[in-house]
Amino acid sequence: MKYLSFLFLIAISITSCTKNEAFTGIDGGGPKPVPLKIISKDTITTGQIWGLTIGQSSADVYAKIQEIKTERKVEYLSVVGNVFTSLENLAGKIPLYNEILLDEQVGTSTGLQIYFADNKVKSIFNNNGVKMSKWPASYANTSSVSVGDNISDVYAKLVNIKKMGTYANKFERISLFNKDFTKEYDPQMGNSRLWYLNGDITDERYYHRELNFSNGKLVSIYTTILENQ
Repeated sequence: MKYLSFLFLIAISITSCTKNEAFTGIDGGGPKPVPLKIISKDTITTGQIWGLTIGQSSADVYAKIQEIKTERKVEYLSVVGNVFTSLENLAGKIPLYNEILLDEQVGTSTGLQIYFADNKVKSIFNNNGVKMSKWPASYANTSSVSVGDNISDVYAKLVNIKKMGTYANKFERISLFNKDFTKEYDPQMGNSRLWYLNGDITDERYYHRELNFSNGKLVSIYTTILENQ
C-alpha cells in the first residue's frame, strides 16, 4: 500500500475535515498519489468488524488495533481533531505519534511538518514543500529541531524555540494526527469523534475505515474498499 494513495483518498472523501486534518504532508518528492476507484462501501452500527466492536471504549478499540495490526496490514491510523493550542499540553505525547504539525491558527505556507521514524526525526518540511535539515536554521542546536534528533528530545527543543519569541506564532495550532500504533494509547484520543484506519487487502486493493465515536465509545464503522485505477 502506498501511503500517499491514502492521503489522496482522505483528501477527496472526507469533506468535513479542515485542510490541516485532511493533509498530512509530503515526504520529499516521492511518487504522486495513485488515483483510486471505489469498489464497495458499508456501514455498521451494531456488531463488530475484526473484533472492533460497537460500544467499545476508545482505549479498547486501540488495544484491538494493536492486536490485529500485522494480520490486517494496518498501515495508518489518524486521530481527527487532535489539535492543541498549548505546547505545555504535549509533554510526553510527541513520541506517541509519527508526526507533529505546527502552524498559526489560520494556516500559512511556512507552517512546519516534522516527521518521525525509528524514534528519530526523519524529515522536516514547511507547508510549501521546502525540505529542511534543521528548524529554525539560525538557532543553536538546543533551540532547534534537526533531522536525526531523538524523538524524546523534540518537546524540550520546541519549548526553547517558543521561548525565543520569533516563531511563537507557529505554536498557535499544534496537530498530532498520525498515531504510532506501536506505542501506547494516548488518553487524548478518547476526545476524538473520528479515527481513520487504512491498510492493504491486496497489492492493488485497500481498505479505508472510519471509526466514529461518541463520548469515547465506538458508535459506527464506515468501510470503503478501493483499488488502483
